[in-house]
Amino acid sequence: MSEAILSSPAGRAAAESKGWIASPAYDLALFTLSPLAGLFVLWANFNLPGGTMVVVAATFLIAIPHYLSSFTFYLGDDTLAYYRSRRMAFFIGPMVIVAAVVVLRVLGFDRPVLNAMYVWNIWHVSLQSAGILSLYRRLNGGALSERRPAHLAILSVNATLAFWHIDRFAPLYSLLIRIHPVAPWSIRAVGLPVAVASLIVLAARLARRPHPVSLAEGAFLASSLLLFHPYLWVQDSNLATFGMLMGHFIQYLAIVWLLHRRKYADAGGSFHQRLLGRISARPALTLSAIAAMGLTFYAFSVGAEAVGASMFYIIAWNALTLVHFYLDGLIWAFRQTFVRQTFGPYLTPASHMVGP
Repeated sequence: MSEAILSSPAGRAAAESKGWIASPAYDLALFTLSPLAGLFVLWANFNLPGGTMVVVAATFLIAIPHYLSSFTFYLGDDTLAYYRSRRMAFFIGPMVIVAAVVVLRVLGFDRPVLNAMYVWNIWHVSLQSAGILSLYRRLNGGALSERRPAHLAILSVNATLAFWHIDRFAPLYSLLIRIHPVAPWSIRAVGLPVAVASLIVLAARLARRPHPVSLAEGAFLASSLLLFHPYLWVQDSNLATFGMLMGHFIQYLAIVWLLHRRKYADAGGSFHQRLLGRISARPALTLSAIAAMGLTFYAFSVGAEAVGASMFYIIAWNALTLVHFYLDGLIWAFRQTFVRQTFGPYLTPASHMVGP
């Protein structure tokens, strides 16, 4: 992606006028085609001697930084001031989640944590895909009436795929079986028709547009609907989840970096905001920060295992994941006026950021 598109308002406007969030190269590589990284990780795991090391590298150099990057929003002066005005939500809430994970894990009740992660993950990933799709829709002049069917289509397709072979995820499958023997099948029976119906409604809404859906929007929509396909063919549920998530991880890092670079690269303010701006403005520093976060967590993992305290690492991983899910539901809540006004102009033209 060219520096003009990244840095100058004129360059951004030119990219946006053609329906891209940043540029064709940036969007296609880091948004639309990012799920190919998941296919590569799965292929390496199954076919390369030591392919599991690719999974390990992806975990600590992509997955962990993705989870930790939510906390970068606490470095902006305006966002931090807003978060301090809602201390219960942005400070106490994460602490409650961490405490709950610690208590449940210490007491040996791991299934509630694992099931919460599995189900919440579907919602979280689907909402991110729907959110990015909303940016494309607004950049391409789509109607607000397309929003709900698009969100429902992505969510229902993803949920159907994730639950299609739910027997491969024992913690949730055993719970569903205890509820009723047909409960696992009934989720598929409900999810599939909802997915089909929502796709039909979405297609009808898109057909009403006075101009065709752009390549940027159409390609990303297709990518979002296919994101959960590893659940259909990968036997190991955890590996299927990781393969699916690779695209999501990359998309998240790309949108967070782009937003911070546009918003804070030339900003003054506090030391922590200037630090965020400096890192965001320099790709080399951004990659170094990402690597530092991942390697720090890797050192924690190795150290915990060396002293026989691997459970501390597992608890930290579980808590970090759930806190990330929780915070992102607040950080990216475009129904909030503050979020629309603070982030919207840096992702789409301000004139499009009307309404939820």
